[in-house]
Amino acid sequence: MKWHFQPRPGGDEAEPDDDDAVMPRLLGIPAALLERHDARILHPGRAAVVYGYPAPRPTVYRARTLVISGDLLWDHGRRLTPHNDVLAQVGMALKMPEEGHDHDLDTDRGDRRVFDILRGLPRPVALVPVQGHPVPVDVDAWTALQTLRAATVPDSTVSEDEDTGTAPTGPKRVRLDRSDLYGIELEHLLIGSAITGSPIGGSHGGISGSTGSGSDTSGPSDTDSYLFSGGDPRTPVTVFFDPPSRLSAGDCESLWGRRPVVAVMDSGVAEQSCLDVDADGAGGYTMAPDGFVAWDDNIQSAIRAEGERAVADGDRSRRVIRNAWDQPISDNPLMGELNDALGHSTFISGVIRQVTSDARVMAIRVTGSDNILYEGDIICGLRHLAKRIALAEPDDLMAQVDVVSLSFGYFSESPHDQMVTSGLWRAIEVLLSLGVIVVAAAGNFASSQRFYPAAFALKAGRAGEVPVISVGALNPNGTKAMFSNDGRWVTAWAPGASVISTYPTDIDGSRTPELRIPRNREPSGQWPPGRESLDPDDYSSGFAVWSGTSFSAPYAAALIARSLIEGAERDESGLRLDALGTNEKKRRAMAAYDNLPREIP
Repeated sequence: MKWHFQPRPGGDEAEPDDDDAVMPRLLGIPAALLERHDARILHPGRAAVVYGYPAPRPTVYRARTLVISGDLLWDHGRRLTPHNDVLAQVGMALKMPEEGHDHDLDTDRGDRRVFDILRGLPRPVALVPVQGHPVPVDVDAWTALQTLRAATVPDSTVSEDEDTGTAPTGPKRVRLDRSDLYGIELEHLLIGSAITGSPIGGSHGGISGSTGSGSDTSGPSDTDSYLFSGGDPRTPVTVFFDPPSRLSAGDCESLWGRRPVVAVMDSGVAEQSCLDVDADGAGGYTMAPDGFVAWDDNIQSAIRAEGERAVADGDRSRRVIRNAWDQPISDNPLMGELNDALGHSTFISGVIRQVTSDARVMAIRVTGSDNILYEGDIICGLRHLAKRIALAEPDDLMAQVDVVSLSFGYFSESPHDQMVTSGLWRAIEVLLSLGVIVVAAAGNFASSQRFYPAAFALKAGRAGEVPVISVGALNPNGTKAMFSNDGRWVTAWAPGASVISTYPTDIDGSRTPELRIPRNREPSGQWPPGRESLDPDDYSSGFAVWSGTSFSAPYAAALIARSLIEGAERDESGLRLDALGTNEKKRRAMAAYDNLPREIP
């Protein structure tokens, strides 16, 4: 396979480069999908602006939430009282959560600095209308954020009415300092980095940027070549090879100390024997004790609890992630069309299985199968993953996470601020400090504007530091895929177009073959059961072909896991995987990174 590693960038990560090159199209998210998630597109030409603050760039955000630093939420949110005084002027208020932080972070174990940072990571906070406000209120997070910013702007230097010479009258303004807004952000809507959409419908997925009208496409139409005409961006395939052989857990412990673990934050898992995932007959799934894929009940419970709290506080349209399973199959069961990201995490896990079969995947579900993610859910998952790593006991092998693979992202309305204030970056930074390498997909918008979290590779680009690796997609012949984002912030390139990997075997959508001889014309019990052309969404074969930087990122993560194994195999290296100290983990991570092949021709 092809693989190319670009040196990590140095110098000033905020210098002008890709942001001023090729601007992306607005995400072509259908209006119905925005409505489902109570989300809005921030249009710079129509957005509210504040004197002294930069004009925004396009992004997509949730309308009824802000993400707010845990530091501001302690003490039952009393530190936000002046903020609510400001928001009351436009008829909105922040609904303070009952708890400002996780009590299990108040522990004498582990690094206190790490837990202090984890407590301070942001949570989603609901915006609600103020009772008794004299006019109807459009609850909107951007308006709320800009109202808070306006409270930091000094009054005009004119202190008297120029016509009358008298001092201006009116209610006294509530003042905020700019430092009071640190840690208050939009809750961005993120999109998965697999090719989605239908060429028949003209939406072209996330590639060309069409909003569906057929007349406003601004991206390269040649990217349609990655879609399968008449069907789906995915399509079922048959393979003839057995899954790669895999050593037992005991052998891995003897040789390397343990298996390397790749955490995949994505859409959850479903039935696939190659990944040791089976249906339990009750709508869920079971994992083998030493299976390739596992999940963490505590992390999933924390994500669910935070989502349910936000709903109870007023964010009623929030889609709560309730378990580790990839669901629903379809958001419109009357039509039965498969959701865009259904099978996404199963496909990603199969990529890792093909490259490094002795690794293990920790599947953390942070999205539904419609390809949409909430920033608050991602930060929550990362926070609890970091907590588990920091509190790991020697016999808790799954807590020894080595790599995190992220196949989603968003465009920031203020990218340079993102490099300093983003709660998502602060969560990733904790993982890096614990010796965990983070790999992120570069995105599929054929744009050079920074796509986060992949663009955090610029922030974590200094020599000697555990890196964030941002990965663009290559075609099967090794050229860059036309759909892939590109720029100085993309630090690696890996296969991502027309990739074959595992897919849930219990998925069969409503599309039917173009031609079919009815089964009732065949004698009962005869095999094969019928005669038909290809069924475009029957995945009972367990494999599919798909494209996107979503699949380039886990390939890179699997290479890192393999490099960890190679380092641990050398007795003199001191890089065994059962060493728990943070310094040992950092040294092991940097050795694995430094030993990655810079290019596979």
